[in-house]
Amino acid sequence: MKSISRNFILGIFAMAACCNALGADDKFLENEALGKIKLGQKAADVTALLGQPDSKGKDAEWDAIGEWVQEWRFKSHGLVLNMSSKSKAGAKTVLMITATAPSKLATARGIHIGSTIAEVTTAYGKVQDKEESESGKTFVAGSIYGGVIFTFDDGKVERIFIGAAAE
Repeated sequence: MKSISRNFILGIFAMAACCNALGADDKFLENEALGKIKLGQKAADVTALLGQPDSKGKDAEWDAIGEWVQEWRFKSHGLVLNMSSKSKAGAKTVLMITATAPSKLATARGIHIGSTIAEVTTAYGKVQDKEESESGKTFVAGSIYGGVIFTFDDGKVERIFIGAAAE
């Protein structure tokens, strides 16, 4: 009987630790941005900051999240935003952010295209998902279910992705 009680209590502690870790990831992502662009930001706020996109893709229903998603490209800013809405052609918000050259925007912790692996590690080392990261190639901060993914070329950031890369 003591063994069952002890295992039950250990299970409760394990669940609490997981919940706390997930909460920390949620807070981490809530505070993350690229320049002034954040996940969940309204389309009107995005266009006030960046102007109208150079192109917009077609609205496509993503069954996994139950929303309609449209790709917005801002070529001169080096940005692609996936914008989502509850209904086709509905009010959009930022779902995912991808930056490549010539983007000059930095993350909330100061990382930008061209930053070094060492700079990324210093800024995001405490929230790195080491299992999903690949040394010298990708660095996952948070998780692939919600985080920042840095892709490197020759030791420097060539791509920054903010959002969920897996479902």
